[in-house]
Amino acid sequence: MNEQNVKPKFEVHKLEGKAIRPIATPKTDPKRKDKNGNPVLLGGFDYEDKEVDAGWMVYFPSGSSIRIWTREEMERQGFLRPAPLVDMDTGDTVAPEDGTSLKENSERKTSRTRSSKVAQV
Repeated sequence: MNEQNVKPKFEVHKLEGKAIRPIATPKTDPKRKDKNGNPVLLGGFDYEDKEVDAGWMVYFPSGSSIRIWTREEMERQGFLRPAPLVDMDTGDTVAPEDGTSLKENSERKTSRTRSSKVAQV
């Protein structure tokens, strides 16, 4: 019997609470204006830490994950829609999943990677 290796393309988990997010703004000279009336850019950035909603973690079958801070970005990247199921051997979209959690797989992979590095030292 040939068993398919089917997983969701991604898995989304809402993070609870607030988090500190560094916000970068370009350095400008407010005294000088360009031809459009905008402050002249000086180069570089000023950073300010802001407390914002913690956002979402998106997990992928490879074991990697990303943090998405805003609902607008979640919508733009398509993570608010149901995740299509993918046959990991062929890359084809298929029918319902077998119940695996990408978050658990990612955490397992991270643990294994850390212990592998320690063993090599």
